[in-house]
Amino acid sequence: MTTQTNGWKAAFTAFLDRRALIMLFLGFSAGIPILLIFSSLSLWLGEAGIDKSAVTFFSWAALGYSFKFVWAPLIDELPVPVLTKTLGRRRAWLLIAQLLIIVAICIMAFSDPSLGQSYLIQMAVGAVLLGFSAATQDIVIDAYRIELAETQMQTVLASTYNAGYRIGMIVAGAGALFLAAYLGTSKGNYIYEAWKYTYLTMAAVMLVGIITTLVVREPQVNRVYKTYKRSDYYRLVFVFFVAVATFVVTYIYSGKVTDLLASAANVTDNAALFGLEALRFLTAAACALLIGYLLVHAGVVNKQMALETWVAPVLDFFKRYGVKLALVLLLLIGFYRISDIIAGVISNVFYQDLNFSKEQIAEAVKVYGVIFSLIGGFLGGLLAQRMNIMKLMFVGAVLASSTNLIFIGLVKSGQPLADIQIQVGSHQYTAHPDEVGYFKLSIPNQALLESQHITVQSQFAQGQSDSASVDLPYLTAKVGQPQIQILPITSDNQLSAEELKQSVVVKGQVSGLNASQLSTDQPIVFKLDGKSFKAKLDSTGTFSGIIDQQALKNSATKLISVEAISPQGQALIHSQRHYSLLDSSQSRTLDIDLDPIAPVQLDSKASTELKGKVIKPYSSQWLYFAIIVDNMASGLAGAAFIAFLSSLTSVSFTAVQYAIFSSLMTLTPKLLGGYSGTIVTHIGYPKFFLMTTLIGIPILILVVWVAKLLREHQTLESEKISP
Repeated sequence: MTTQTNGWKAAFTAFLDRRALIMLFLGFSAGIPILLIFSSLSLWLGEAGIDKSAVTFFSWAALGYSFKFVWAPLIDELPVPVLTKTLGRRRAWLLIAQLLIIVAICIMAFSDPSLGQSYLIQMAVGAVLLGFSAATQDIVIDAYRIELAETQMQTVLASTYNAGYRIGMIVAGAGALFLAAYLGTSKGNYIYEAWKYTYLTMAAVMLVGIITTLVVREPQVNRVYKTYKRSDYYRLVFVFFVAVATFVVTYIYSGKVTDLLASAANVTDNAALFGLEALRFLTAAACALLIGYLLVHAGVVNKQMALETWVAPVLDFFKRYGVKLALVLLLLIGFYRISDIIAGVISNVFYQDLNFSKEQIAEAVKVYGVIFSLIGGFLGGLLAQRMNIMKLMFVGAVLASSTNLIFIGLVKSGQPLADIQIQVGSHQYTAHPDEVGYFKLSIPNQALLESQHITVQSQFAQGQSDSASVDLPYLTAKVGQPQIQILPITSDNQLSAEELKQSVVVKGQVSGLNASQLSTDQPIVFKLDGKSFKAKLDSTGTFSGIIDQQALKNSATKLISVEAISPQGQALIHSQRHYSLLDSSQSRTLDIDLDPIAPVQLDSKASTELKGKVIKPYSSQWLYFAIIVDNMASGLAGAAFIAFLSSLTSVSFTAVQYAIFSSLMTLTPKLLGGYSGTIVTHIGYPKFFLMTTLIGIPILILVVWVAKLLREHQTLESEKISP
């Protein structure tokens, strides 16, 4: 299995072909949505205070990429009224997918996850729609690419598509992060409007893809399209949506069953919980398949049409390669990118946990990383034309998995911390931080009731003498006694010049008041020098508001007050807090970020959990080195793998077969990737990256096995052709 040209000059010249330029722009359109579901969204949710495990579970919103083979046959065969005659089969579906992407991004833009579960659900709906529509766009673009040129040209088209894809990722990744940071949002300083306008901007960027779709021509291919009655197509779509609805409903309601089973059996082991979740997923898929089969068998849809749509493409693949080789090929496709994708799901959360700013992440990951991914992709496409694909895939697999070890070095670049000292009145406690500074401690309410604040101190384990100390005030729940307080601003009530480059989010807590006692429009108001700033109040009693940096810097009093407002517009209770400006010559090596604790209940037998994070520096040089090497390896492996998948695809079933291959490529990694946050929580980042490296070893063995079987298959096919 080789894709070779006559020389290096021909290999370079091929990249100047008009068709390569088309794939560059379509690749750009395909690269926009993916990071809006993964890394950019994970940063948004992280800033909004959503738990790390829940953040990585959002990666499942992109499972549409892994199941696109289910509706790929519809795209291969189903004409779109009016649009197909006007634009052609491929371009019509491409335009529809791009319009749906814009709608999905807008739904996400108008969802503030910090306001509660209903908004988080709305965000999830938008993310799922984005995953579905983006996957549909990929189906059409992959089919368009394969039909656009001969096999020898596919490596070039794959490389330019990958280049455009990565450029799109720069815009949706680095561009989104730079824009969000420019609008003032950051970790501990969450501003919803910044993310809202960032996502609306990304929706506007999708116009590039729409313009490209309207300008390019429909590919010409020797293929006989089936012609059925319009009613047959509608019935086929109906069966598909009934099966999808069955899957969704079964998956949602089976969650109650799995929860009951886990509770009844007292299942706490992560592996067992994953097994239950996998069983839940497989049950939902089986129910969907059963309903689809019964509807076809009952004659709801044309049986011949259903066979040609969903069964014939699979049979063709097994017929061409034989059962044994076909199964081994599918196994390789399903696991080849597992190390890379699992690590990638949590990558931006990882960089954020290492206290790198959005600007640093954007520059290192989304600019340098993507640039070197392009270089790796170009190198992979070039080498794929000059050497055996399987050899290149072996090299790519080695690089993709082994480069994860570099991230362990990035974690170790931060100085280790000593145990954290916690003082509550006369009581003293100790907490042990993990590799990136997270810690938690359960404190008896009896101790908390003796005081009104917690003092937390941290320092390096050795070498450096730097230390940090933070006081966290808290409320005590008192029946019939409303209370309100402003939490420390930037942990120590001191604002540095760096912090004053953007607006500051001020947080606080209110207790003893229910929603009916507060104004619906403006329940909490901050005031600074007579100027009012509106605050958002969540269901836990925590509120936050944005105060302009210039107002904070130029304030004469440096005194922020807060009021709880009644429905009649009167101030029910108030509180205030002073702050100061930090001298520009002063710098802090260590800092501590503490989560607010809920009002302490009077039950002295209970306990309250204190959670926080010590913020310490990590090597930016390590960051750039790790990102550059990892992305170059990923780009090289990706280009080779795309060319490999294209070579396995029959032109008679272009969209369907490639959709099956690309779906399998991401299915297992994304399912496991949804648990990456949970895995990291339990074993830490170093062991997690070591795990992702080790699971790449069996892949190397599989690549060698597939190469051997393909050589044997090609020999047999040659013998059949020879007289």
